[in-house]
Amino acid sequence: MTMSEYTVTMSFSGVRSRILVTAGTDEILRAVLPPPRQVRHTQAALSFLEALALWLDHSPRVVVSAAEVDATSLFGLTDDFGTPQRGVYYHVEVVEPKPRRRGKKLAGVGEFSDLRQLSLVPGGHP
Repeated sequence: MTMSEYTVTMSFSGVRSRILVTAGTDEILRAVLPPPRQVRHTQAALSFLEALALWLDHSPRVVVSAAEVDATSLFGLTDDFGTPQRGVYYHVEVVEPKPRRRGKKLAGVGEFSDLRQLSLVPGGHP
């Protein structure tokens, strides 16, 4: 796989944090984690991205979406104004969350199709 083929899509809300990692069109990792307000270590997301980049031997594209800018700035993915941050192991793009239909039931660890769609949105903030 090449660097451009790995994408990490992260979505933060007041209820949970969801992460989807894809290699091209294949899903290789799904995670549902506690919401940002419950995470004590502010470097958790950056450490995760660094470890993943080292594991994959490539810097993945990182797409983040959050209900509030505070969630992404808390983890160092953006500054306080929502401007994406860059690091040796990641390049962050920010996309606006899309409204979801109510009443949809989730299977397994959750439905990740909306994260897959966010990762397909070109641009975001450079």
